[in-house]
Amino acid sequence: MRRVLAGALTAALLLALSGCGPRTLTGLLPYAREIEDMELVRTLGVDGDGDGVAVTASGGAREGEETHLTAGRADTISVAVLSMQSQGSSYLYFGHVGQLLLGEELARRGVSEPLDYVLRDVEMRLETALYLVRDGTAGQAMAAAAEEGSAADRLEALAEDVGLTADTMTRSVKDVLADLEDRGASFAPALTADGTLTAAGYGILKEGALVGWAEGEAALGVNLILSRVDADVVEVSPPGQAGAALRVVDARSRVRPVFTGDTLTGLEVLCRVEANLAEGAPAAEDSRRQALCDALAGTEAGRIQAALDLAHALDADYLGLCRKAALLAPWHRRVLLEEAELGKLTLTVRVEAVLQRSYHADG
Repeated sequence: MRRVLAGALTAALLLALSGCGPRTLTGLLPYAREIEDMELVRTLGVDGDGDGVAVTASGGAREGEETHLTAGRADTISVAVLSMQSQGSSYLYFGHVGQLLLGEELARRGVSEPLDYVLRDVEMRLETALYLVRDGTAGQAMAAAAEEGSAADRLEALAEDVGLTADTMTRSVKDVLADLEDRGASFAPALTADGTLTAAGYGILKEGALVGWAEGEAALGVNLILSRVDADVVEVSPPGQAGAALRVVDARSRVRPVFTGDTLTGLEVLCRVEANLAEGAPAAEDSRRQALCDALAGTEAGRIQAALDLAHALDADYLGLCRKAALLAPWHRRVLLEEAELGKLTLTVRVEAVLQRSYHADG
């Protein structure tokens, strides 16, 4: 995977430096067409089809157009896309693709082909959001979504609501490519295959292939580790006290390397979580406030540990833990980035929870 990406990027640089004139560059671009003769593809899905691929395109981006699907099958994505051009009167234009969906079977086989296609194609964009379809195919998910509107509309709404959830975040093709090149592992948001295209945690990628899922508590832990929690409500029940709902408004995490002598033996995630009291008895008394903070810290620590346990079990640094640790301890950079194996390290977490003083907390 790394060699393929490095080769593609090198070729792109050589092209830019080769002094190609307008005539040569024109040959790389699609023919000019009238906008009325084009159908703008908004979502592209790729699935495994035997030894080949099945590609599904969702168009109808302009106002007044109905959403409909176009599909093609071939040994490669390029040929499948080309075969789709002959299925209608309009030219399918892929420069507006906002989401790339990969079916689970294809993702387990490997994501190198579709990601490399986006990297090389003159119309596709690296900023395209990447999603993995769990327990189904991208084609099935897009067909189900088309019955209620379109996959693009649903996914755009989901992306806009990311700040209101704590178990998902958007990831672009560029993000995933960079991770795979840098550390050989990454992650991408997962979707259910039904028509709702509901968020289903994250798919974990290692050496270019899907190897596992981070769902539930582990998915929440991923966002905490990456400090991507804009709003989340956590219900806590401190021992001997009334329960409460705490709104988490911020999380800041860093990773500390743990050494025994000169040997790297573990990584520790240090996370500071800030919250407000959303519902429940006021926290005017220090004992009440501390009990709520301790309960919140325990809940968030469990979530982070679930995400770390996956990294350990899969021996996949999908969260970039070693690089984060190297930033905190640059003098150990070589060991952390070149020698560390997560499957052989002890991964632990320590959470500090702070309940902000406000009229919500003090009553």
